[in-house]
Amino acid sequence: MSQWTAIQKTWAMCRRLADCRGGSPLPLFPDALFCLFRHGASPENYFVLRFFRLPERERARYLTSGRSKAADRALNRQATAEDRRILGDKALFNRHFAGLVKRESLYAPDASFADFSAFLDRQEDLILKPVRGLQGRGIEKLRAGAVPDRAALYRRCREDKLLLESCIRQHPALDRINASSLNSVRVNAARDRAGRVRLIGACLKCGAPGAVTDNFHTGGVAYPLELATGRVSGPGRNNRDLNEYIHHPGSLCFMPGFQVPFWDRVLVCVRRGMDAVPSVGYVGWDVALTPEGPELIEGNFNWPGGNIIQFDNRGKYPELLDCIGKRK
Repeated sequence: MSQWTAIQKTWAMCRRLADCRGGSPLPLFPDALFCLFRHGASPENYFVLRFFRLPERERARYLTSGRSKAADRALNRQATAEDRRILGDKALFNRHFAGLVKRESLYAPDASFADFSAFLDRQEDLILKPVRGLQGRGIEKLRAGAVPDRAALYRRCREDKLLLESCIRQHPALDRINASSLNSVRVNAARDRAGRVRLIGACLKCGAPGAVTDNFHTGGVAYPLELATGRVSGPGRNNRDLNEYIHHPGSLCFMPGFQVPFWDRVLVCVRRGMDAVPSVGYVGWDVALTPEGPELIEGNFNWPGGNIIQFDNRGKYPELLDCIGKRK
């Protein structure tokens, strides 16, 4: 992104922020530009991490987009091409993490029409997703029995290189929060210079009312989690307004204190994921909760992000610097 584009996006964010708060965007603009160039804070960082409220000493502790990219480069500099491919391709991911991924899947370009049709016969609902992609883009949910033309769907899935997956049956506790989406846990994990896996931060991602995905960029709300216990530690946020969501906006479930099921097993799942790609140093793991336990969804590599794991109002930058071997 060029500096001019960054400035334009910063101004657009300031206007949106002023609409939310009331008043003029003009006083916000120079401060947001300062944060962009001094702290690497993107317009979204400034908005969702509430940089406009933070003193300078606190801003220095937050994992911004610029700092996250630098940490990712430093921690993943020794990642092998094979481990990068595994984390970057959802079809490869499902095969490599077969012990942690329980759902059935089929990569359309590798499947015959007979295999494709048999897969649909075994499903009630299914998910279509690009094998590469970010922020929940391109994900669809279909009812297998309602597909009017399987041959046409097969051709589209092959042309668009789509992965088909059976729907994960989520734990009833998470289904009560939002039943339209698979609500998941994000845990960012890093490897320090001694090779030890360290958990940097976690959150519970819940889809917006009626949404298919829980992604923050499709209207989802992220709630901070205590790493030690897996309990929601405060209100959630989205990237569209300044509300602090104590209740989920759809179900109105009261969220602070909510206990993520199987938390000890979630952390074991994340550590096993790190062990399975030993050359990789920093990943944001998405984990589903089924009635039987946790299941890996994906590992976000090359852009684990930082916004949603810092909604506990605790900047995570010093912890990543410590893993790199630097002190803040």
